[in-house]
Amino acid sequence: MSSEETLRLLPQLLRNGDFRGAEQRVQTALESDPDHPGLNAFAAFISTHLNKRDEAIRFARKAAAHPGDAPRPAAQAANLLAQFRLYDEALSAARSIDIETTSDPVILDQLGACFTICGAHQEARAVYARLTGIVPAEPRCRFNLAAAQRYIGELEEAAKNFDLASKAGPQAAEAAYARSLLTKASPDRNHIDELAVRLRAPGLDDLSRAALSYAMGKEFEDLGKWPEAFDAWTDGARAMRQARPYSVEPEINAIDETIRAWPSISREYQWSELTPVFIVSLPRAGSTLLDRILSNRDDVASAGETEDFIVSLLEDPVFAGLRDPVEIAQRTPDADMSAVGQRYRDALHRRGYRHGYVIDKTPTNFLYAGLIADALPEARIIHLDRDPRDAAIATHKTLFRDRYFWSYDMQSIAAYFASVQRLMQHWHSDGSGRMERVEYEDLVQNTEAEARRLTGFIGLNWDPACLDFAGNRAAVATASAEHVRRPVYASSIGHWKHFKDQLAAILPALDAMVPN
Repeated sequence: MSSEETLRLLPQLLRNGDFRGAEQRVQTALESDPDHPGLNAFAAFISTHLNKRDEAIRFARKAAAHPGDAPRPAAQAANLLAQFRLYDEALSAARSIDIETTSDPVILDQLGACFTICGAHQEARAVYARLTGIVPAEPRCRFNLAAAQRYIGELEEAAKNFDLASKAGPQAAEAAYARSLLTKASPDRNHIDELAVRLRAPGLDDLSRAALSYAMGKEFEDLGKWPEAFDAWTDGARAMRQARPYSVEPEINAIDETIRAWPSISREYQWSELTPVFIVSLPRAGSTLLDRILSNRDDVASAGETEDFIVSLLEDPVFAGLRDPVEIAQRTPDADMSAVGQRYRDALHRRGYRHGYVIDKTPTNFLYAGLIADALPEARIIHLDRDPRDAAIATHKTLFRDRYFWSYDMQSIAAYFASVQRLMQHWHSDGSGRMERVEYEDLVQNTEAEARRLTGFIGLNWDPACLDFAGNRAAVATASAEHVRRPVYASSIGHWKHFKDQLAAILPALDAMVPN
């Protein structure tokens, strides 16, 4: 069978779920045509599905080798390489394809996904703009364009495209939520009636119900209708719990195991040409604000929320086959932390960082602060804390989708916060100086003083550019994408007081966590 005949047969085999049969067919074809870009792209996809990572990467590299002659396989390969976190290779492959002369929607869609995964949001925006021009009625393309525009600060354009994407397609409800986040509701201009109608539609799935409910909650909040806002968020959280059943206990037990497994933070600090700066905090605690302040200078870059450390950690052989968070926590002392640190440095290199200071603001890194200090003696760690009452509301009103499942239940929020507080007290307890604490309230109310203190902590002289963070044009791919493009505002401090009655059941527990 010729290569072209195999290429015509493979899609049907994959649609039928016959990945083993497809694997046999493509391997046979590659024996006589080993450099065929299309065959290698299919082989990479099949190997990925069969969890054969090394083979998938090898095939993807071959598929990406001839972008001029075979741009579609090259684009597909670039996307796969990005999914395998080989960002430098993925970007090199993607950038070798001229989007201005490409009208193939498959190529553009693959390139857009690749650039998004790699954090190249300006390039993703350019690709999705071209793709939307080719298929203007496709809601998913419109949604992806809007997301890229939001990340790079084109907020008005993003809101318009989210509005268009909210009319149809599987991401319509998520687009409606994003639209509400980007537009401030007023009494004469809001989407509350529209959202109410959509929430009454028969057959609405739980994830769509959650997105629409959170959208309604945000707009009620804009209008100062606090009880209605809280009720809408609670409806959304209930839908998320139905879609994603969850118990907070394993995560709390894993934190307790971490405290037992790591009695102290490494005191050793070493200078390095490339210095990671970890900002660790609960989500919605102000880490993006601090990131923007510190990175608005030429010698500090922001990698955003990478998850590179946890990926580097779990690649250690001691975690092979483990999924339970408690078992993982128990095994961490057996991991080769030197190798973990090197994998993390390699990940930064693949992202293009070779020297200077680079911020990693993945919130859940607070779980691994002691491990980070041990694996990366050159790292600086800043712990950003926030009033737990405000943090509770900030997390409860945010739809995180596939993470932070504890945020969809108020009792779980209180239990998780208490556990995190124990962990952070543990990391601070030995006074090693490897981790500096800053309160969100101080950062907002005394921005210059705190920024000066923290730049000194990470080893830099003061730069007034830190105070011009609202002009920072770097992309922001977090839930705070629209907020951090404004000057510092203090309205979020004490915001919880609007919800005293709704927080009554957990308020005593939260009050007990407030520093004296």
